[in-house]
Amino acid sequence: MWFVLLVRVSGLAAPASKCSGGTVRNNGCADVERSRLGLRAWLRTSALAVGLVAASASAENELSALGDKGFDASLIDGECVTSRCSVAAKSCLDSKDCLKGMTCTAKCLGDNACITGCFAKYGTSEMNELLECTVERHGCIKIAILEPGPYETAPAPPLPPLRKFDPKSLRGTWYKVLGWNSRYDCFDCQRNSFKDATADRLDVNVEFSMPRPPRGPGGLDSSYPLKLTESLVFDRQAPTERNARSVGHLFGLTFWENWSVLGENKPGQPEWKFVYYTGKTTQNTYEGAFVYSRQRDLPRASREAVFDLARKAGLDPASFCVIKNDCETCDGDLGVLPARQPRLFVGAATAAEDPDADDLLDPRPRPREGGGMASFFTDLADYLEDPRATANWLFSQQRHVGNTPDY
Repeated sequence: MWFVLLVRVSGLAAPASKCSGGTVRNNGCADVERSRLGLRAWLRTSALAVGLVAASASAENELSALGDKGFDASLIDGECVTSRCSVAAKSCLDSKDCLKGMTCTAKCLGDNACITGCFAKYGTSEMNELLECTVERHGCIKIAILEPGPYETAPAPPLPPLRKFDPKSLRGTWYKVLGWNSRYDCFDCQRNSFKDATADRLDVNVEFSMPRPPRGPGGLDSSYPLKLTESLVFDRQAPTERNARSVGHLFGLTFWENWSVLGENKPGQPEWKFVYYTGKTTQNTYEGAFVYSRQRDLPRASREAVFDLARKAGLDPASFCVIKNDCETCDGDLGVLPARQPRLFVGAATAAEDPDADDLLDPRPRPREGGGMASFFTDLADYLEDPRATANWLFSQQRHVGNTPDY
């Protein structure tokens, strides 16, 4: 979808008065000319890749319906991109993974599960910046199909939320141990730490990791660890549909959510919270649910009560994913919880990026790809791949209650 919209943006050139005619040999102008020609080459390559998979694309959500209509030149303002987002576009052009990521998301044609796989494999700060600049910051690409703003028309939760829920009971560290929506709730190493901000707001440090598939011959699995700071605002007079609300940015795009706490432990029992949420972007709506626990896994003593609540909500406990928070996945040589990847998304409500994010790197860097022909064929395979294969691999890494012996 993104390539189909960006295909018109090939004019990364300096002003004619500085870089026209023979003056292109000037170093700065030559860089611009290489950028312009490189971007056009990328667009042509992406067009071929899109053509290879477009025939088998299917609509799974609101945005994919827009992608099925094919390219509409009226959706993109090329002058806006070149005048306001040329720096972001040039940065993407200089990043191999950004180019691959944009090509990958283009071939998804709006399928959110497919796009999630692209970000898991190729996500970079350059990619996020280009999307945020062209779509939201300046509106150069007009793919919004829903009005921006809070999700006030969200469907009611399957059960009424707790009326006497105490937000302060969330203080401290929690792990997400079970998740319902595989596209949003089931990534690895999910640790959330809450602290007081104001009378009706908690600040939250959120950590999670997206598995990354092997790259090239002999490649190894890796991970995309992420950390953000967000705020959760609780309603003073809670509506019947929710306990709290949030707004933030994911992959450069804004989302709005409503949180409903459907249940929690009884006094004297191991602590847990069952949260159901609804959300929207300007491209689609979604819903999900997850379970918090003070421990890395849901204690056996709590499972019967949690599963019973899920059934009352009309959710099959067997379909919930069991989130990997174990020490082998999250703390050792494969450690991802301490890592922070800058600029994936800004937090919720009055959120801001973690001020230390730029100084922290993935402790499990992606293995280097070989040079020469090996690198060439790896790159070629990446550009021509069916992105749904990556998404299928990503979701195949998830465990579920129904097929996990310990549950």
